[in-house]
Amino acid sequence: MKLSDIQGDWALVTGASSGIGHEFAAQLAQAGLNLVLVARREERLHALAATLRQEYGIATQVVAVDLSETGAADRVRAALADTGIRVRLLCNNAGAGRWGRFESITVDDYERINTLNSTALVAMCHAFFDDLASFQGSAVINVSSAAAYQPVPYMALYAASKAFVQSFSQALHGEWKEHGILVQTLVPGPTDSEFDAKAGAYASAITQRDTPARVVRASLQGLEKGLPVVAAAKGTYQQRFFAGLFPPAMVIREVGKMFKPRESQES
Repeated sequence: MKLSDIQGDWALVTGASSGIGHEFAAQLAQAGLNLVLVARREERLHALAATLRQEYGIATQVVAVDLSETGAADRVRAALADTGIRVRLLCNNAGAGRWGRFESITVDDYERINTLNSTALVAMCHAFFDDLASFQGSAVINVSSAAAYQPVPYMALYAASKAFVQSFSQALHGEWKEHGILVQTLVPGPTDSEFDAKAGAYASAITQRDTPARVVRASLQGLEKGLPVVAAAKGTYQQRFFAGLFPPAMVIREVGKMFKPRESQES
């Protein structure tokens, strides 16, 4: 899929108020796509929409919704029901996580994270299938994480939810290609965004962050090549090799060392 061939069509981006989602909105607008912007923070979405309309002359639609709430995908679909908008590119970027010991985080937090990272992504794909299938060619970008490649102690649920995204998205690629829908799994590494602050990140062995701009460029270039998986994270080949060939006890131990909080970080 070349973005130049779908100028004037609509893309929907979740988590558009910051980070990778914000950058997807900017690069897609620059390519001439109209945008449905979805996130919780309505003021930020309207500010972004106004900026993109002014800079690129595109049309925008803002849908302020919390995708961690049950039924949120249906509310997004309903908000567009009378607009005449048909989504040709769906970018499921919204996600959340928590750093720390498993028992120190509430079940309510875990339910919210699991719903946002996994259930809402599935529901958005399901809700917009008819739109996507109505075009000669369309695409879905599901944002995973390099954390999907192995268990991550002290980020246990986040890594598990991204492993779900990884498996689900690649399986859906196999199903939907017959409908002319490319499902891409995007695998970023640690990225400079609000994610760490919201997730309660502490000092760890993860010291380098990629830029959202580079992650999004890699994804959109992958669309043009028809790639089912785009690994924007550095070193994923070595990571997969390590996780796949070394004993599980060793993998768990070594990854855990990277994320284990120090006593001073737990007080």
